[in-house]
Amino acid sequence: MLMTSSKIMAAIFTVVYAVLIYMVATGQMMGAMYLMAIGMFAESLLCLIHCFKNNK
Repeated sequence: MLMTSSKIMAAIFTVVYAVLIYMVATGQMMGAMYLMAIGMFAESLLCLIHCFKNNK
């Protein structure tokens, strides 16, 4: 499930994860781990912001 309802953010995360798949396929594991951590953190941060925005 995508954490964001914005089409722009969904497109950005799609590109980020496509680059992640490329990095894994070419054996660049350390860079892929960093990219995955950044992507997961950004997605969870957006979800958290969205949850607090809806509670007002």
